[in-house]
Amino acid sequence: MTMLSGSDELVPLGDGPVATVFAGVDAHSGTAFALKVFPGGIDRRTRGELDAELRGLADVRTRAHVLVADGVEELPDGRCALRMELCAQSLPELVASFGPLTIDDALALGSGLASALAAAHGAGIMHGGVTPGNVLFRPSGEPVLADFGLALRHAFAGDVTGAAGFLAPETVRDGTRDERTDLYGLGAVLYFALSGASPHQGRPGEQADDQLLRTLSGEVVPLQRPDLPAGLGQLVAALLAKNPDARPLDAATVAARIGAMTGPARAEPAFDDFGGAVADSAPTQPIPVAAAPPPAPAPPGPPRGHLLVEYGPGDRPRGKPRAGLVLAATGALAVLAVAVVVLLLNQPAQLDVRGAAEVPEQSAPAAPGVPPVQIELADPVDKGNYVELSWSSSEPLDYAIVVAAEGQQRRTIFVQRATEYRIEVDPVKGYCFQVQGANSAGVYTSQSKPIHNATCSE
Repeated sequence: MTMLSGSDELVPLGDGPVATVFAGVDAHSGTAFALKVFPGGIDRRTRGELDAELRGLADVRTRAHVLVADGVEELPDGRCALRMELCAQSLPELVASFGPLTIDDALALGSGLASALAAAHGAGIMHGGVTPGNVLFRPSGEPVLADFGLALRHAFAGDVTGAAGFLAPETVRDGTRDERTDLYGLGAVLYFALSGASPHQGRPGEQADDQLLRTLSGEVVPLQRPDLPAGLGQLVAALLAKNPDARPLDAATVAARIGAMTGPARAEPAFDDFGGAVADSAPTQPIPVAAAPPPAPAPPGPPRGHLLVEYGPGDRPRGKPRAGLVLAATGALAVLAVAVVVLLLNQPAQLDVRGAAEVPEQSAPAAPGVPPVQIELADPVDKGNYVELSWSSSEPLDYAIVVAAEGQQRRTIFVQRATEYRIEVDPVKGYCFQVQGANSAGVYTSQSKPIHNATCSE
């Protein structure tokens, strides 16, 4: 665990281009939250701009799918942090687990995001970095667009290389961020949702600089899937036009256009609203995308987890949920949210390296006649400066690894549904490792395993 904000215990969830995101549960309310921590403090001018953006967004979120920070905090070391709701999953995680979205889900997503941008732009607020990673989902399946605003983007300018496949050419070229670059980002998100790839996907062995050049000068390969409704491919191509003037007029126009494609009948007249833009982005070779691909098993998790839950115990969405995304994965998202909150609330009090007997395996009580869920942690493979962990369980679970090092505070790493993980270690210190897993029924704990002759105890 990490102590950063008052008395809250925080768990690292992931590192972005600029900030690090932590998760925690408020000790007083029991509400799960996210804390986005930036690398430094902000001056008075930036704070004024940020406060103005948050005031405007507070009104926008009453009528649009946006995720807004609930507060700005200054940490004891002077760093700036934003406290906000914790979300169930991001769009890249969803696509990695279940494949590209169905047409209905993609249209619902696009409608919600376009409406969110239209509402924000109407309030004079730009997003500045619309990418799939900023599209998050509540456990209900409702999408929200996160990370609005230019104040912190200007204060903490990050490297554009990692997101080059989703950024407008003018953003890559000179840092422009405005309504039209937001529209390009919306097109990139829709492209990704429908294909599982970025509009400028990197090629094997391609250097980052080469991908940046393709973003500036290359043509976007058009979408092609058998179930693509008339007009949708052209709309995405128009949003992704290299020339900003060739993109749709505004986000409200895009929302209206997507709205015309939804419903039982999806037959469309010839789409001519953005004809010039389509010509500007002439296709080279289409990407074949299978319609409604079957769910794929979740890949191994990255070195750290990502945003996983929106609401903690007792939390409720603000107001009545809006009509929105009805994803095949909605049930999985809700279970995932419950599981990770359970993990946050059931951290072992003090897994430690001590001169005591090893911790026996623990599991949540099973219903009569139902075998308890078992997590089997294999003996750690010590590689000197890192250790390889692997485990298995009798049921699909969402996992966290608890790491206790000799003389150090224990820490917890969320790894989603991965069953292998590599952790850096000090070759001369003793360590104990434990794997926790959770589902909607409860939390389950493996036997702890030591390295370097450590003895593990709680």
